[in-house]
Amino acid sequence: MDERRARLRINLAQREFEVEGSESFVQVYAERLDQLLARLTDSSEGARPAPAAPRPEGDGLSMAGTFGELLQRLPRAATDVDRILVAGYFAQQNGADNGFGTGEANTLLTEQGVKVGNPSQCVKQNLLAKRVFKHQGRYRVSQIGLDYLRQLIGAVPPG
Repeated sequence: MDERRARLRINLAQREFEVEGSESFVQVYAERLDQLLARLTDSSEGARPAPAAPRPEGDGLSMAGTFGELLQRLPRAATDVDRILVAGYFAQQNGADNGFGTGEANTLLTEQGVKVGNPSQCVKQNLLAKRVFKHQGRYRVSQIGLDYLRQLIGAVPPG
């Protein structure tokens, strides 16, 4: 009986750790690592806390508490363009000027161990698809982009 293959990858500031094998084999490590990471985050003093995402009422996106949680809600088939859009939206919601820069979005992804090949090109593709627009030298996620994110993440539309 063939069991599905699975992989677990952790990147704590590039030190990385991977477990690959059958789904049940990886699940054993996933549970242990969850416990270890919980203890690690509880005991680490002076660590920078992950910024919490605001819960905007008007956009209908059911945001997770941290960027990592939001990123995990993306489907496996999500592209780098999708990831940059999610990171840009998160940065926009947490920024003082209601906008984001390519570098900010890429930094959020890098902190989660996600490497985007060409972040600037991803933002340009979102710009061409009208998911983002330029505003005062920065970018903002458009209504089209918000609708796309709702569909991509599977958030419940407002109603």
